[in-house]
Amino acid sequence: MKRYREIKIDNCPIEFQFLLNLLNEQKNATKLIEEYALKVNWGEFMNLVTFHKVYPAIYIKIAESNSQLIPSMIREQLQILYMKNTIDMLNLTKELEQINEMLQKEHIRMLTLKGPILSYYLFENLSSRTSKDLDILISFNDLEKTIMILQLLGYEKGYEPPKKIKNWKKRVHHIEMINKDRNCKVEIHWALHPGPSKEPSFEELWEKRKAISVTDKTVYILDEGMLFYYLITHGARHGWFRIRWLLDITRMLNANVNLENCPIEIKENKSSHLFGQTMLLLGKLGLFVPNKKIGYTEKEKYLAFHAFQFMKERIHFYSPPNKEWEKIAKTYLYQIKPTLQKWRYVAWKFNRNSFDAEVLPLPRALHFLYIPLRPFLWGWRAVIKRKVTFRRL
Repeated sequence: MKRYREIKIDNCPIEFQFLLNLLNEQKNATKLIEEYALKVNWGEFMNLVTFHKVYPAIYIKIAESNSQLIPSMIREQLQILYMKNTIDMLNLTKELEQINEMLQKEHIRMLTLKGPILSYYLFENLSSRTSKDLDILISFNDLEKTIMILQLLGYEKGYEPPKKIKNWKKRVHHIEMINKDRNCKVEIHWALHPGPSKEPSFEELWEKRKAISVTDKTVYILDEGMLFYYLITHGARHGWFRIRWLLDITRMLNANVNLENCPIEIKENKSSHLFGQTMLLLGKLGLFVPNKKIGYTEKEKYLAFHAFQFMKERIHFYSPPNKEWEKIAKTYLYQIKPTLQKWRYVAWKFNRNSFDAEVLPLPRALHFLYIPLRPFLWGWRAVIKRKVTFRRL
């Protein structure tokens, strides 16, 4: 587990250091700009800002400083991105409220994950966070009706997993719906994470829901403790490759100091090591300093270091640039699992699944043959180039 090094920001490119310092709410933007303005490559800085989706926060910080050392072109680019994001978030909010209204008419309960509602909850506005799509959580029993309703609203299925074997709904946790006319994507979730995983049922989440009203219409999100758990586990599952996700955590910690104590929701769902990884990352990046000293395990240090590498090198976690990064990402995904989940994951690899059934359709009475045929089917998928991405596995 020692395959990691100490996270040292001083060894990072100057543009990356400048970005992190600007995102530190405790630091004065004017002084930072005076220190870094003549050192940074502004084109590279903007590449970092756009990759990590933090242009709302950077625009606000730079606008408040009113420093003349910022090139006018950079100011203009940030302002354009900020204004476009505001419009996009308004449109997403309108779309979300329409979908929620349609589902309510059919007595379908919906929880919102991330998106514009998360921005409103964390920042009390729609402009301070970016989002490119909508994520909703429903009961699996309502999945088919929800798909039909979205189709009536002009949505078409994007990626849809094979469903030939009944356990497909545990292997994946969402499907995509796309409205090309409105340029909007909706991910319909029936679980917070892909299986095998330990998480609360939809009924438990719905019972503790929190109401949010951006306009005169009400939508529902996870309660604070469960939202904190979800954002941490979601960020960890994506390798924290975008700094934006860490800003969400910082915002919640600053609003409620009690979250520093590893909430019960995280402990109950066997994710304490991911909490440790997150707190270590926040501290090393200077985004949040805990009020008390935290002792980190070797596993938490390992996970934090690799997440830092994805972040620093701008590695899109589920679309790695080469086989080497893909291998690192797969290993990381395995290591974030708690011990019991690792065993279940390995067992699932030897069990039948719908991807095998898609490659070699067999009558239901012969489905037991998929288990001894698994090694052959793995190779077959590779040969015929139908091997799915490791995200979907």
